[in-house]
Amino acid sequence: MAPDLDELFSPWVDALGKDYPGYRNHVERLLGICELLAGDAWKGMDPMAFRVAAVYHDIGIWSDRTFDYLAPSSTRAEAYLRQHGHEALVPVVDAMIQQHHKLRPAGSAHDPVEIFRRADWVDVTLGLLHFTISRADYRALLRRHPDAGFHWNLVKLTGRRALTNPLSPLPMFRW
Repeated sequence: MAPDLDELFSPWVDALGKDYPGYRNHVERLLGICELLAGDAWKGMDPMAFRVAAVYHDIGIWSDRTFDYLAPSSTRAEAYLRQHGHEALVPVVDAMIQQHHKLRPAGSAHDPVEIFRRADWVDVTLGLLHFTISRADYRALLRRHPDAGFHWNLVKLTGRRALTNPLSPLPMFRW
């Protein structure tokens, strides 16, 4: 049985600090979007992989205080999975985290890694990119799990990174 989000978030609440509500709601929206994108196939997918990937996909921003966060986020997700006896999920969760900012598709539309990638793009763009989900469905998720400053925080982090590393403003992007 997959752990609930409270259990997955418990080690990170202090590190997230004031950003916890916004990030928590981003994760909730991300999982809701994954379910919408997967459609009927969602029933056959592993909720553990999606929940761990969702909670850990950006955690390196706060755990390691870096905007180049894919590697630390993957490392921490892998540690969680190994510690809890889910080593078999390491490859898919690592791919979900490493590929979630990929600009081109990461597989077929029903591949878990591609579903996760698309879901993050939907939420990061506030539904501007929506793939196969309706804008009304996205707005409903946003009402259920409000932004709570998440997107403004992304703008601030991006601006800070651009000022300090102008030659590498978005190190998490992949082709």
